[in-house]
Order: sequence, then structure tokens, then C-alpha cells
Amino acid sequence: MGLISQMRSFLLILICLFGSSNVDYAAGHNWMMKVPDKALVSSLNIPGTHNAGALHEPFPRTAKCQTLTLAEQLKSGVRFFDIRCCHQNDSFSIYHGPVSQKITFDTVLNTMTTFLKKNPSEFVILSIKEEHRSKSTTRSFADTVRFYVKKESLSWYTKQEIPRLADVRGKLVLLRRFTSVKPLGIPAIDWGHNGLHTGKSIFVQDRFALPDALTKWKIIEQAFEHSRKNSKLNRLHLHYTSGYTQGLLGIPNITAISKPINQRLMDYLKSKREFRHGCIVMDFMTPELSRAIYLQNLKQA
Repeated sequence: MGLISQMRSFLLILICLFGSSNVDYAAGHNWMMKVPDKALVSSLNIPGTHNAGALHEPFPRTAKCQTLTLAEQLKSGVRFFDIRCCHQNDSFSIYHGPVSQKITFDTVLNTMTTFLKKNPSEFVILSIKEEHRSKSTTRSFADTVRFYVKKESLSWYTKQEIPRLADVRGKLVLLRRFTSVKPLGIPAIDWGHNGLHTGKSIFVQDRFALPDALTKWKIIEQAFEHSRKNSKLNRLHLHYTSGYTQGLLGIPNITAISKPINQRLMDYLKSKREFRHGCIVMDFMTPELSRAIYLQNLKQA
């Protein structure tokens, strides 16, 4: 037998030995298929992206937070999307701070609903927050959100309670980071700023202005430990691993945090025993990181 044939046989043996693991079947586009209907959304470990639509920046490391498109994020298993909307002319465009991301909210919704129609076992949490300055508007930010919801009324979950999977498969779950006179989605308006927050429906770690990556990692570990010890299932836990350091003239450096933190996070996920983390929301998500997060649900199923 030649060397190439021997190598092929060896690879086939490896596939037979290790390729049939009870978690290896999970594909990013439909990993929720194996999660029971009765499971609460808040009981899951969910890959998420901070400033999910931020793929553009005027200067390196200052505004771009992702390299994967929204469609690629969905295919990779991401199910929590932090979307920042600039309210102009009674419609939304996606911004990060003052930087336009050259995409409209209509495009975001079309991408999400197209994916969910093809993958009805899945749901998507859409965290909506107002960004930058409004311009030429005749209605409130909340009323414009309602306008978009009505356009896709069958595809949204807009109740305040934390749902079970059976209630939201194939739907967008609205997490509301804006004020609204009437109830609209899971409320997260008392989020706070640059720190920790515990509310009725959510626990959030979102410390983003940082001296260095080590400080951020210690905060992440402390928040993970809080989630481990406080497993109240009707509260959604959100762990933001994103952040930035400030350079000369206060210019932000996003990758000074994301590069070392993402590597630490991957090492952590590989080494740790499984427990409920909640949504792990990061900059520069990769398919490998997303998979490491969502596979924890299938190990526990």
C-alpha cells in the first residue's frame, strides 16, 4: 500500500472514531434544532455580536467591530445581534457612533427574516438601540420600531416576558434599549453605562472603556461566576466581551481588547465545565468561537 493510500486509511479511521460525536452534527445554521421546545431562551448559551453591523471605519481599529457579514454571522450560529440605529427621515440606518455602516435597517431585517424562513428551528434576539443624532423625524424612535414590527408582524416576539423556544422559533425577539410609552419587547432601558447591571429581566456586563485587556478579562470572569451562581432562568444574562483602550488624543483602539480577549475566551470555553453563561456578545466573532459557545447547549441537552 502506498503512502497516500495509508494516509487516507488513517484519516478514515479517525473520522470513524471521532466524527460521530453526539455534538459534531451541530451546524451553525440550525443548532437550535436539537434544543427542546420547553427550554427558556434565558437558559441557553447564545453567541452574540456587539455592534453586529459595524464593518466599516474611517481609521483602523476605531469603529469596525466585525469582519463577518450579518448573513455569515447567522450561518455561523450567532443568535444575538446588537444593532445600533440612527433615526433619520422616519427610518433607520445602521451606525456605530457617528460612523455610518452603509446599511439600512430594512436590509438587516430582510437578512434575518430570509434566514429564519429557511431555518424555522432558530430564533434571533435583536437588541435595538438608538445611535448618533436623529434628523428630520416626525415620530418617536419607538414609533418607528413599531412601524418596522408591523411590516413583519408574524416574525416578531414583542412581549415583555422571557419566552420558551416553542414561542419564538422562526421569530425575531425584540430586546428594547430605548424608551417606549407602551410595552414593546423585553425591556432593557435601565441598562446603565460602562459597567454591571441587574434588572428584572436582564443581567448585563458591559464594561467597555478599559485600561487593558487583562482588566477586561477579570471583569468577564467575575460576571461568568455571577451567572454560574445566580441561575435564575427568567433573567437573560448578557456578557459583553467587547471594549476598547484609549490611545493618543483619546482615539479608541478596539482590537487592543478583542484580539487577546477572544483568544482567552476560546481557551476558557475549551477548558471549562458546562454551565449557563447566557449571551456572550463579542467583537470580531468567528465561526470557531460561535461553535464553542452553542455546542455547550447540546452537551447539556
